[in-house]
Amino acid sequence: MARRSRSEATFRRREGRKKGAPRILIVCEGEKTETNYFNAIRRERRISSARVRIMPSDFGTDPLNVVNYALDQFLKEDKAFDLVYAVFDRDDHLNFNNALSRAAALDESHKNDAGVPVPFKAIPSVPNFELWLLLHFRDVLAPIHRATVYAELRKPGIYPAYAKNIASAYDDTKARIAAATQRAVHLRGLFTPPNGTDPYTDVDVLAATILAIPSAWA
Repeated sequence: MARRSRSEATFRRREGRKKGAPRILIVCEGEKTETNYFNAIRRERRISSARVRIMPSDFGTDPLNVVNYALDQFLKEDKAFDLVYAVFDRDDHLNFNNALSRAAALDESHKNDAGVPVPFKAIPSVPNFELWLLLHFRDVLAPIHRATVYAELRKPGIYPAYAKNIASAYDDTKARIAAATQRAVHLRGLFTPPNGTDPYTDVDVLAATILAIPSAWA
């Protein structure tokens, strides 16, 4: 991606900071599913993209590449963020644990343009992001393959309208987000740290972070 001019970057930084809410960078493994989901929250809250910037990884979908791309964008954007998140799935990626370790090493290892150490957080899901959607409807307490997650989502009475890269996932499921959060918290109590086989997701943590930003903040 082309680097912005200094004047453009400075303007965006000032716009992002003027009201004091955190400036958040979110880099996702997926080009559509995850970005659609988090952008839907951002739009519903009427939060500008200068405040919460969401993008897919241009370095590829390997979790380690997602983490490294998040760092790359943080540095290229003149460190103009207060929180950085890397969103990725376990799937069959060999670098899942390496990505978790890399994110942990980066946590508060860089200061932003205000001179404050920046939390750098991994948002992993095992087996995939869609587990978070399934948790809106039922418990998942044992290892589950991503293909089974998709099949379970599409069952009658669950989320039969679900399709890969669906743009309406947040709107379709938000009424159940409290239940999904309770289930995600329960899984963290059982399977922290994520071992790559047991069901796990931190998507609720990131969703709650965006939802906590007052609406209509520039």
